Amino acid sequence: MKRSVILDVDTGVDDAIAILLALKLPQLTVKAITTVSGNVHVDEVTESTKTVLGLTDHNGVRFGRGSSVSLRRTRFRAPEVHGKDGLGNTRKKYDRYKARIRTERAAPLILDTIKKSETPITVIATGPLTNIARAILKDKRTMRRVKEIISMGGSFGYRGNTGPLAEFNYYVDPDAVDVVARSGIPLTVVPLNVTETVPLKREEIVRLSGKSNSLISRFIYDVTKFYMEYHKRAESFNGGFMHDPLTVAIAAIPSIVKKKIQRSMLVETMGMYTAGTTLTRDAKGREKYAPVVSIITEINRRKFWNIFRNHLFT
Repeated sequence: MKRSVILDVDTGVDDAIAILLALKLPQLTVKAITTVSGNVHVDEVTESTKTVLGLTDHNGVRFGRGSSVSLRRTRFRAPEVHGKDGLGNTRKKYDRYKARIRTERAAPLILDTIKKSETPITVIATGPLTNIARAILKDKRTMRRVKEIISMGGSFGYRGNTGPLAEFNYYVDPDAVDVVARSGIPLTVVPLNVTETVPLKREEIVRLSGKSNSLISRFIYDVTKFYMEYHKRAESFNGGFMHDPLTVAIAAIPSIVKKKIQRSMLVETMGMYTAGTTLTRDAKGREKYAPVVSIITEINRRKFWNIFRNHLFT
């Protein structure tokens, strides 16, 4: 049975690949895509997402521009990782494919999509949770019809990638994470602990692109160059992590998940040095202490890579 989804993105390099994968996977029906400030400003995110949409079949997909600012904190971005346009500074090369699509406002679009869907909606959030939190604050009753929110974010007992403790998406808008976690909507977190177990090396992209001369494979080859050069400079690793494609793949094919745990979760919203840090404890009997969420702790990496290669490099 196909899963109806809303994809909420802050299109950087791995988000772009996640969008392509979501539109390719037969297990998903993408009802809407919404954009939010994160890796780059929402204006850049929106234009880059339109370019990505133009590379594949997006018929029937609604499109929304979301929030440019966090709920409370000053917005933080990462152009040094994803380029000024979020696509490794390659957007101009692919702009001729840009989708001509009506742009709506994200939060109302999310709510309207949920109301009109004949099947329960799953929200896949690969960026900061600002849009989702705003939709909850606007109309919690409608949002509680959502089957599940699957969020790429957080870091549990593991180093951060934005400061020593926090993962980027949750650092950018920790207040939004708190709103979503406390909403009563089932929340599954795909944390840095897991997403950093699926690094994509440059040599593998070269190999895959050499076997496939499709538009999408050429795009992935080009768009990942800047991203991988950043990791090479910063971490002596010539590659990049597929945080967001993994999150989409998990939504489509849950059997990728080998282990998932239930934990009470809090996110630090106030700390100068610790904002976005996720804290957990045993969920049993702790509902009053903090909202209970599902946290993915182990995946079948071979299955993920098979899905990645088979759907994006054919």
